[in-house]
Amino acid sequence: MSEELQAKAKRAQKRVLDSIPPRWILPADVKAKVTKSDVRSIIPSCGLLSAAQIDIINQNASEVVQKLAEGEWKATEVMEAFCASAAVAHQIVNCLVEFFPDEAMARARQLDRQLAETKTPAGPLHGLPMAIKDTHEVKGKSFTWAFSTWLDRPAADADSSGVKIMRDAGVIFFARTTMPQTGMALETVSPLWGRTLNPFNPAVFGAGGSSGGDGALVAMRGSPASGLSTDIGGSIRAPAAFNGLYGIRPTSERTPRTGLGAPVKGNVSIKVSTGPLCHSMTDLKMLVKLLLTHPTLPYEPTACLPFWDEMAASNPRKNLRIGLMLTDGVVDPHPPVSRALEEVCTRLKAAGHTLVEFRPPFDCWEAALTTWALYFQTGAAETLGLLEAGGEKPIPVFAHYLKTFNIKPLTVTEQFRHNASMAAYKAAFQRSWDAADGAYDCIICPSAPMAGVPHDFPLWWGYTTLWNLLDYPSIIMPLKGFTISSQQDPKAAGYSPRSNPFDRANWEICKFLESCRELNVLIMRPPDDPEMWKTQPMTFQIVSRPYRDEDLINVSEVIDGVVNTANMPRL
Repeated sequence: MSEELQAKAKRAQKRVLDSIPPRWILPADVKAKVTKSDVRSIIPSCGLLSAAQIDIINQNASEVVQKLAEGEWKATEVMEAFCASAAVAHQIVNCLVEFFPDEAMARARQLDRQLAETKTPAGPLHGLPMAIKDTHEVKGKSFTWAFSTWLDRPAADADSSGVKIMRDAGVIFFARTTMPQTGMALETVSPLWGRTLNPFNPAVFGAGGSSGGDGALVAMRGSPASGLSTDIGGSIRAPAAFNGLYGIRPTSERTPRTGLGAPVKGNVSIKVSTGPLCHSMTDLKMLVKLLLTHPTLPYEPTACLPFWDEMAASNPRKNLRIGLMLTDGVVDPHPPVSRALEEVCTRLKAAGHTLVEFRPPFDCWEAALTTWALYFQTGAAETLGLLEAGGEKPIPVFAHYLKTFNIKPLTVTEQFRHNASMAAYKAAFQRSWDAADGAYDCIICPSAPMAGVPHDFPLWWGYTTLWNLLDYPSIIMPLKGFTISSQQDPKAAGYSPRSNPFDRANWEICKFLESCRELNVLIMRPPDDPEMWKTQPMTFQIVSRPYRDEDLINVSEVIDGVVNTANMPRL
């Protein structure tokens, strides 16, 4: 990294730390514990939050909203608690690019006065604290998209549609969260903002991407939820998976997208979607319903007309017929991921539901080639141009994907061909879904081929990008109480990797170190030992038909009730 870029990064990161009031600065001896596994306990034990504040941050978003609306808690005390927690979380996992607690507290005082005078909440999310991913336009503030050349760009003159929807509902924004350089990585790291760490094992694993700052902050209880994470290839679902959260990528055509930043606008082949990361299905339903109905933006031009099928969302469901996709045929999941799916399957069968093995009706590697070509129809020229303008080199994993998928500018004919292929994949998948005896209520599959993303490891995205290509809504759900262990999850003897560029690397991570060194990648320790993964949470993915997001919510609530009977662990 050049001296100029180093100076800019130092200035940017210092600006965030300087915005933290002295009363929330971690003592040096406490911060030294960050290298140890599972650092979530630091916040309640650091002595910087009161017992009452710890109780507040341990509530899920829907619980916070209820207590605020009923006047049991004031918006100011809730905001103070989450700002304190977020400040500590940032010092541990590096998840913020901007922090404005004074501004948030002023808004909280305003809402408290309004509720006291009118006895009416400001909206359905009255006083709920929330951070915003560094991709949304926010009036009076700028976003960077983790490009150093965008650090000092002019402030936006209007809110993105998502920010407006949340503000109109009563949300109070207090921070902006990190994302990776270029936004196209499932780990959050950039020369400008540094690396966002995984709360469960910061020394080895990343927080996911591109909404990694959101995922780490919510997992650390620095925000009750993220309502505005975005996803075009797994950017909501990977952070949900690697931080043990609930997350949804809704049908993209149903989510408003005005005011979302990007290196280049105009790609309408695979569209970005906006959705929440949170701690419960109740929170997820509350937040995604708001986004999909966008009540104060009824004619938002980037989304279809708002609707919510309450019957589909709440109709009692018994005897679900579930397709079980154990592998995509490109990269087999690690043993603990497969064991988790088996455990989910066992619990659902015991509850009377039917599970049928499902196999994709086409070659998922060929589908991935189409997906990546459509991501970068101009050959990533604009992205690479922004990096060059800021004196940056692409982060190694991004360079790896560009090379692996042979990214190049497409001719009009090639664009048409790939769009035609995408349409054919959608048609084939629909036929396969309908051909099942009685069809499927949903499909369950891995969230990712592994339980966490090691630092700078080029993860196979196929278990998430498939649903972006098809535009099927999908939910990540934690499997609570599941523990990875070397005894139960040994490597399979005699495994023969497939010939694609990802399967061997996924299976034999330690051997991939040689390739990583060629790309100047630093992996702190080869995480090929199951014991390295033992603190990582386990999740799985639930998929439903396009535009049937309410039905996905419904079946996911049923599944959650079967496989997760205990409450989410709290700090």
